[in-house]
Amino acid sequence: MGARGKAISDIEPSTEPPTPVEASSRNAQKLRQFQEKFLHMLGRDDPPEVVAASFALGVAISFTPLIGLHWVIALVLALILKLNKFDVLLGTLVVNPLTLPPVAWVAIHLGRLLLQARHEAITHLPWADFFHRSFWEQAGPRMKAIGVQWAVGMFVLSFIAGALTYVFFVRILRMRRERERVESERTASRDPDV
Repeated sequence: MGARGKAISDIEPSTEPPTPVEASSRNAQKLRQFQEKFLHMLGRDDPPEVVAASFALGVAISFTPLIGLHWVIALVLALILKLNKFDVLLGTLVVNPLTLPPVAWVAIHLGRLLLQARHEAITHLPWADFFHRSFWEQAGPRMKAIGVQWAVGMFVLSFIAGALTYVFFVRILRMRRERERVESERTASRDPDV
């Protein structure tokens, strides 16, 4: 008798591993199923305008200076506007820790231009006194001015990025849907049995 009270002859023989062709076919089928579920989740069945609006809203939110609240704002607006939540959340990932420095640089310069503010030089601050009150008394007004310039620039970039994203994605999605329609019609005309 074996370890669990079964005779060795009672144990089923192991099945042979699938052939490479069977394994490849099975993997291709799983990949197609995954792609279909993923595209459905991204709003494949939704009109192009809804998908584009969802992603564009997320992009616009990602450019706001409300860092740390992007996902909360995105989910609330997606629920209110009845947009695809997944697409909106994907859009919020456009401005991330890797892209924030160049975006912030552009935002500060844009905000400075729009506010017609002077260049606030943070390089001339007494950095050696960083942990003393005198540093913050000197730096406070400069940091506030830079923060306001950054916030104004980020909000303006938010509107620009959101609008451009919407226009771009609507065109791309409409062209893709048209191409899919033409291909399906072509396939249907070649195969009348379908």
